[in-house]
Amino acid sequence: MSETSPPVVPPTQLPPRPNEPEASRSPLFAAFVFVFLLAIVLGVLAIVSLLRDPDGTADLAAGPIPSSNPSPTGSPSPAGSLSPTPTPSSRTRVDGAFRFWKRVAGAPVRWNPCETITFALNTAGASSPVRADLGKAIRRVTRATGIHFRSVGTTRETFVRAYQRMRFRGVIKKAALILIWVDHDDYQAILRLLGDPRPSIAFAKTMAGLYADRDQYFGGIVVMDGDATAKRGFGDFYSHGSVLLHELGHIMGLDHVKDPDQLMYSGRHPNFRVRDFGSGDLEGLRRLGVDAGCLD
Repeated sequence: MSETSPPVVPPTQLPPRPNEPEASRSPLFAAFVFVFLLAIVLGVLAIVSLLRDPDGTADLAAGPIPSSNPSPTGSPSPAGSLSPTPTPSSRTRVDGAFRFWKRVAGAPVRWNPCETITFALNTAGASSPVRADLGKAIRRVTRATGIHFRSVGTTRETFVRAYQRMRFRGVIKKAALILIWVDHDDYQAILRLLGDPRPSIAFAKTMAGLYADRDQYFGGIVVMDGDATAKRGFGDFYSHGSVLLHELGHIMGLDHVKDPDQLMYSGRHPNFRVRDFGSGDLEGLRRLGVDAGCLD
């Protein structure tokens, strides 16, 4: 058999060197690398967004949190369910500065005022009893909104576990509202996890529904720096009861304002004489409560 010699390749059509990709594949390779890197970046951002507030409004109550009068009551507001069709309040309307945390179709996102909000406490990081101040704060919120609260006891859930459960699995017959006290080191660790460098002593996060239910809250978490809020009562701006009242305002749907005469004020120059919800706070809470009607 005769052997055939290998074909001669013209110099102008030499194949590329092994370490040089073909010119025709270069754009495809670059596009693949770009898409791959973009997917990694988006994945990281998605994880970070899950740790932040789902609505993009992470509230870290840096700044003002005024106060009220101390109360000897040692238990939270008693259980009470509203009637299916609550009657709007007849109290005088008041005007003042207030803002809502989030709106859908122009209306504020709020809790269903025809349902009782259940809550549980994790007081592992509290420096002293918390129930007297909490009971006082809850009664003030109920008086302003008409919405009732009911304690379902204590919990061992941490902030991360409570947040993951509410976001990915719902309330699941547990408390809709979790209030957690942690020591200062643990509180700072949570802030680092959230990636928020602002100084604060407490923060609140609300959980809204999806799709047709995105106009209402179904869960919430309050985290307190137990060391920074060690002074019990409602006697001054940064006292324990005042901080609770401020954070419960967020849970109900109020945002910060720049009016120093309001409890929801946030800024560098708080009015330390403010000892209760201001007129704007009360008007905002009224619009979030039974006066706004039931939700489906």
